[in-house]
Amino acid sequence: MTTRTSHAASPRRLSRRGFLKGLAGTGFAGSASLATGMFPSTAEGAGVGGNTSAPSGRGASGNDGPLATLIDISACVGCGACVQACRERNAARYPEPRKPFPPMFPASVKAEDWSARRDTDDRLTPYNWLYIQNVTVQHGGHQVELNIPRRCLHCDNPPCANLCPWGAARREASGTVSIDADICLGGAKCRTVCPWQIPQRQTGVGLYLNLLPRYAGNGVMYKCDRCADVVARGGTPACMEACPNAVQSIGPRNAIIAQARRLAAERGGHLYGLDENGGTSTIYLSPVPFTAIQAALEAATTAAKPVSMQDGKQDGGQDTGKAPAQASATLGPGRPHFRAVGDAMRGETMLAAALVTAPLAGAGAALLRVARGISDMASANANDPGAPNASTTAGTPGTTGIPDAASPAHPRPVARWLWIACATVLGVTGMAQMPIAARYGIAAVPGLAWTADFHFTHLLHYGGAAVLLALSAWLAVRALAGPRIRRLFAAHPLPTPYRLTGGGRLRLWLVAALIVTGGMRVAKNLPGFDWGPTLTMYLDWTHLGLAGLLGMASLALALTGRSAWTAPVPASRSAARPAPPDHHPEHPPRA
Repeated sequence: MTTRTSHAASPRRLSRRGFLKGLAGTGFAGSASLATGMFPSTAEGAGVGGNTSAPSGRGASGNDGPLATLIDISACVGCGACVQACRERNAARYPEPRKPFPPMFPASVKAEDWSARRDTDDRLTPYNWLYIQNVTVQHGGHQVELNIPRRCLHCDNPPCANLCPWGAARREASGTVSIDADICLGGAKCRTVCPWQIPQRQTGVGLYLNLLPRYAGNGVMYKCDRCADVVARGGTPACMEACPNAVQSIGPRNAIIAQARRLAAERGGHLYGLDENGGTSTIYLSPVPFTAIQAALEAATTAAKPVSMQDGKQDGGQDTGKAPAQASATLGPGRPHFRAVGDAMRGETMLAAALVTAPLAGAGAALLRVARGISDMASANANDPGAPNASTTAGTPGTTGIPDAASPAHPRPVARWLWIACATVLGVTGMAQMPIAARYGIAAVPGLAWTADFHFTHLLHYGGAAVLLALSAWLAVRALAGPRIRRLFAAHPLPTPYRLTGGGRLRLWLVAALIVTGGMRVAKNLPGFDWGPTLTMYLDWTHLGLAGLLGMASLALALTGRSAWTAPVPASRSAARPAPPDHHPEHPPRA
């Protein structure tokens, strides 16, 4: 491994950084590799803020809408000034773990401890949010040496923020994707769903220590937030400010995209990050195809033989003091790839549309069923005006759930079991959205590997919610609108003899609250929609809490024999109600 001296620990680096900055205006870029010679600097005539500011000399936050950055790979000489600047600016935010770490259950759960290796700079770590990926690529008959700054790409519709079960990860209006260290529990779901596995974990810090450190959580996840606090005040990210060659440009996303496309067309260059994962706010401009870069990284990875747990695993095990050759040119934990990446959240809009359509479909089907019942009653009344209508004499409803109050003709057992099935699917997939299946060995059980697939369980959760919404609308329309509509047409209308029980009302309110909070969480996952970090956090926690309350209430009611949603209206109440005109007592209502 070619290991550079840590920027944080070496005074020589500091003086070199100052030296490089002093030479920036005198053509230092001419000493770069062949790749630098292939492309002129991005900052030349770019028309967008280079390494100091956004257009018109304004700070980055002075622009409306999301910001993006353009990284000109050919301009990077690998000096490491950006890495050192990032470390200096964010040093106060680096984790200080509490030791010894609390023992975790099960024992197979490993701590990830980077606190003794803070100087590691050839990969992403909780103490190193930016590193230079060095790779040599054969292209056009030449060996092209590339130095590529790697950090979070800040996706436009980030799966890490959308799928975080605690609302700790979020996308800001500026386009920055950040992780709130104050509420992150370190479950690492964000790393699992990230196409590049950018976030890195440090055990022994964060909120989990004050909750259930043995059974849930494992620290805090860390990554680049593009110096969001500084940018919000009109400043510039540290890496861009320190770069002597204007490798990175920052500005309004649309302007950066236009600039990237123009430069790529002028130079015959290649872009990465424009469409990956549905689009990101970090666009790489390269003189060689990214497929060639990826192939070179894969070849270097195959040639290297990691012997350190730190370099080969995410568990942060004890370092042996050795490392694979050219580690910064390899792929693996903390060293992202350049593969083509599809949009991980591409189905969110379609799934949201399905959830909106589901209750409309259920309500429509219920109205059609009511209309058919009215038609049947009209036919019966026409044939025998003195007979009671079918709606008042059909079978006796049970007390298994809302379907009983809806209509005696409703297939009650089917509705009941469908309701139970939907609730079970939602409960299981909701729990699976938290990173517990892998931790507790559930995913290792034959046939249950899918429980650790966050995207698949997310899809199942939406499917269960759609069916439940359709069923809820069906039952609600038939229970509320059905009797009222039938009374308008029935020759012998009678009051509905069933009502919701106390347990039924409790569960109904909990289900309604779950639908509202769930709908707001669905909206959060849509591109360009944001509730804000605080509301998002409360939404996620409230939705989880309501689901837990519903489960506990249902279990308690079942154990005490009060699981019925409905019960007959007491005889005294029924008797107190005046009989409607033309009521025939010889035909008592049964439902």
